[in-house]
Amino acid sequence: MSQDSVERLLGRMLTDASFRTDATVSLENVCRQEGYNLTEGELNLVERINVRTLESVVAKLDPGLCRATTPSKKSPRISADKGGLQC
Repeated sequence: MSQDSVERLLGRMLTDASFRTDATVSLENVCRQEGYNLTEGELNLVERINVRTLESVVAKLDPGLCRATTPSKKSPRISADKGGLQC
């Protein structure tokens, strides 16, 4: 098991809204494109993460932890109900 890759992937999913959206569409594709070397079993386990649970953790993160966007990525979303930037 490539624990380092799993940890990096989970950290990225928490701090990068654009990446998280892409990962929910196709985790396997995004992992391949970004160089995360996960086994099939690891991919299956990560895919089972409840997106609502993940989003509730993200909502509690300080916006300073959000990944900076690049011109090729979507901007982090602005939360109207929280009045600020979210990861």
